[in-house]
Amino acid sequence: MKTLLNKILNIFIILILLSIVAPTPITNEVSSEKLYMNNEFENIIDTTRIINSEDYSFSQRDINYIDEGRFFVRRIDFNSNDGYYTSSFLIPGDNGELKYFDKEKNLISEELTDGALPLDTIIMIKTDRYNIILSQAFSYMDLGYGTKHSQEKIVPVSIIKEDGYWKVTYRFKNRQGSHGIMWGVGSSKELVNLNKESQLNLWANYDLIDKDRLGEDGYYYMSPSSYIPYTETSFLRNPSMYVVQSWIHTGGSLAADILGRSYLLIGLDNINDEGFIPTLPESNWLKTDYDIGPGFFDTRFNADMGDTYLKAYKKFGYVEFKDAYLKLSNYYANHIMNNHYKLYDKEGNEGWLVEDYSYDKPHKETHVSLNHQVFAINWFLKMYELDLNNNYEEIALKMLKGVKVTTDDWIMDDNNLHYAYLSDGTFGLNDYPTLTYNDLFVLQNTLFKLYGYRDWDLDILMNAKKIWMIENGIVDYKQ
Repeated sequence: MKTLLNKILNIFIILILLSIVAPTPITNEVSSEKLYMNNEFENIIDTTRIINSEDYSFSQRDINYIDEGRFFVRRIDFNSNDGYYTSSFLIPGDNGELKYFDKEKNLISEELTDGALPLDTIIMIKTDRYNIILSQAFSYMDLGYGTKHSQEKIVPVSIIKEDGYWKVTYRFKNRQGSHGIMWGVGSSKELVNLNKESQLNLWANYDLIDKDRLGEDGYYYMSPSSYIPYTETSFLRNPSMYVVQSWIHTGGSLAADILGRSYLLIGLDNINDEGFIPTLPESNWLKTDYDIGPGFFDTRFNADMGDTYLKAYKKFGYVEFKDAYLKLSNYYANHIMNNHYKLYDKEGNEGWLVEDYSYDKPHKETHVSLNHQVFAINWFLKMYELDLNNNYEEIALKMLKGVKVTTDDWIMDDNNLHYAYLSDGTFGLNDYPTLTYNDLFVLQNTLFKLYGYRDWDLDILMNAKKIWMIENGIVDYKQ
C-alpha cells in the first residue's frame, strides 16, 4: 500500500512540475484524458499522457530523471483543418539567455526577449532558474512503413516574459490527417557547457533539423531516394539512431545523458517480437538484387544499437538496457548460425563471413560487408568481456577467422578495400572512406584488451587502407 501511495504521489508531483516546464494545452476543450506508467525504476518515472478532444488528440511521453532533469515528446494528431493548435508552458526565471547555432554552425548568444524564436535550429534557453533545449514545431504526414513526410512551412516557437516566468508557445496549423511533434529537455542544472570546445563542436554538428529528427516513437533520418515510400522531405525511423549513439557513447553533458537514455527507452518498443529492429521501408536495390522487401533485418543497424544498449547498461546500470542488448544479440546469433559462408585456411580451419541482411520471406543470399562483419565481431567480444558467455566468444572468433582467411582478397590494387564479399565468391562494391578502417581500429583495441595482442591480418588490412586514405587526402580517421 505504501508503494502504491508513493507512486500516486510521484505522478501527482510530476504533473504539477510538468505544468511549469513541459507543455499543457491552454486552448481547446479536453474531452478525455488518460495517464499510463511506462517505467518506474531507480531514478526514473516514465509516463504517457493521452488526451482526446474534438479538434485534436495527443500522446505525450514524460520521462522524469529525479535530481537530474526531464524530457518530453508530444505527438498531436489534428482532426480539423480550421485554425491552429496552440500549447504553452512556463519556464521559471526572470532573466534569460538564448543560444542557437546558425547555418554555418556558429554559436549565437543573445539576451532572451519577447518574440519569435529562431527557425532552422534547436533552441537553447538558460534563465537564472532553469535550462531547456527545445525543438521546432514540425508537422508531418504518415506515409506508412515507418516514414513521415515533413511539411515545409512551420510556425516559429514564441516566448514572452511573465511575472517570474517565461511563457513558451507552440503553434501548429491544423491539417486533418497530419500531426505535429514537439519535444524538450530541461533541468535546473546546466544541460550543456558550450564553453568546452569538445561540447561546442559536438552540439554544432547535432543536426536535428535537416537530416535528423526526433519523433514520438524514435529517431528519424532523412529518407534515401532508393527507399519506398519516399518524398524529398521524408524521414524514416532509422534503427541505428545515429545521434542517439553519440549521446550515449560520447556524451559529456547532462542533455546528452537525458536525451540518450530517453530515446533508448522509447526504442525498446521498436525491438520486435523476433528480437530485432526492422528497417521498415523497402529498399529498391535490396528488392532488385536479393528480393528483400520492407521490414528486413540489417546486421549493421542492429549491431549498432546492440552495442549502444550495451554501453548504456554499463554507463547507467538499467536492466532494461541489458535485456535489450541480450535480445538483439540472441536474434543476431541465430542469424549468424543460419546465414554465413564457410571459408577455410590452408590447415582446414573454418571461418565464417556473415550475410548483411535477412528477410522473413524467400530471398537470395546477400553480400557480406567488411564493416558489418568487423563491427559485429567487436560487439560480441565486448559482450563476452562483460557476461563471460563463451558462445559470444566462439561466434566472434569464428567470424574473425573468416576475415583472416580472406585478408589478401579484400585489398584492391590501389590499396583501398573492397566493400563486400559477394554471393558468387568474388569481392567488390565501393567501400566507405573511413568507416571500415575505424571499425578495424576499434576491434584491434578490443583484441589487445582481451588477449594482449593485435591481429596481424587486421593490421595488413588497416595499413593498406591507411595508404589509400593518405594518398587521397583523407585525414579524419581514428588514430
